[in-house]
Amino acid sequence: MKNYFDLKGQVAIVTGCSTGLGVQMAKAFANQGANIVVVARRQNLIEEVAKSIKDEFGVETLAIPCDITDTAKVEAMVQQAYDKFGRIDILVNNAGTGAVDETIKITDEQFENELNIDLFGTFRVTRAVAKIAMLPAGYGRIINIASMYGLVGNKAACCAPYHAAKGGVVNLTRALAAEWANKGIKVNSI
Repeated sequence: MKNYFDLKGQVAIVTGCSTGLGVQMAKAFANQGANIVVVARRQNLIEEVAKSIKDEFGVETLAIPCDITDTAKVEAMVQQAYDKFGRIDILVNNAGTGAVDETIKITDEQFENELNIDLFGTFRVTRAVAKIAMLPAGYGRIINIASMYGLVGNKAACCAPYHAAKGGVVNLTRALAAEWANKGIKVNSI
């Protein structure tokens, strides 16, 4: 019987991989044999994460600091990962932020920052990975970290920018899943 969770030889990029969920997702892929590209802004943290994953799971890792709000830096990060491994099979768009306040107190800058990181950042990284690696290979798996708040409102904590950005991620995922379904690339959100 085929082990569908055997990822030996595959390469996974995980953004927002300096702490929390990003690190845990990277470890889950490494546990199944995938080589890991650890991406976040804080170089000291991603270097520690990359070393820890390499030591624990015996896979190859690469730590690349990247600000996903900068298209040139995103493209350079993806190219660096591709140059090292010769492939990118999995992308997890996990980087994100959260502007929490009453809507009337949210500034334009806070709203723009939320969209720039959570939505446009997801788009930037996905576009670069698809262009450089996945479309030419005819294969890829993209997981966008969305939120239930991309689908419903929230009375407990005011965070309209977050809701808007994650709603955009949900629909971006749908659009890309449809566009790339016949090109060997599966796109899903969690």
